[in-house]
Amino acid sequence: MKFHYYDYLVEKIYRERCGCRRLSPRKENPLKSTFDTDLQVGERIRRLRKARSRSLKEVALRSGLSSSYLSQLERGLSSASIRALARLADALDIGIAELFSASDPPYPDSPTKVARLSDRKFLEFPTTGMTKELLTPFDKSPRLDIYILTIAVGGGTGESPFMHQGEEARYVLEGGVELTVDGQKVILGAGDSFRFSSNLPHGYRNAGTKPAKAVWINYRDK
Repeated sequence: MKFHYYDYLVEKIYRERCGCRRLSPRKENPLKSTFDTDLQVGERIRRLRKARSRSLKEVALRSGLSSSYLSQLERGLSSASIRALARLADALDIGIAELFSASDPPYPDSPTKVARLSDRKFLEFPTTGMTKELLTPFDKSPRLDIYILTIAVGGGTGESPFMHQGEEARYVLEGGVELTVDGQKVILGAGDSFRFSSNLPHGYRNAGTKPAKAVWINYRDK
């Protein structure tokens, strides 16, 4: 089975939050072992860092992570959290997908990339009541990701806002969403849309009494 970074994210979310392993809902075989996955990710981080002629100390300063922790990651001795992976991607000026193995299934050399329904990837966040369904085909260096986001009643990103590179836009399909950007709150219903800079602190939650669903678009400018 070939390693895919979205499978790794699903596996990591479950290991961090419930101490168990999870199988992809569209795969019958188990994921690669956590140890092997950490080795692959660590090697990828080291190659990307060296390709940019950056020292451990420099990347540590740019990411806000310690040099010793980065060294452990590169040697496959530690597992990176989701937030740590996002910080590393920003520190290396890359998309988060580039932190993962380049051995993902390639698409034909064509100007059009197709994602079939049967191959669609899902990210489930059980403790926050959210599911992301990836609509865009995987790319080693994605600048654009489009999801269908479903937020259960009471679900959301939590009290602490977060930031990352790029820009995002959303179109609400069903239910209500409360969006907070840079301290400003707004309620959106079905048919409403919005956009904002991802560099601003932001968060969102279900604002209604039934599951909310929206098309979620994330774009990186580099």
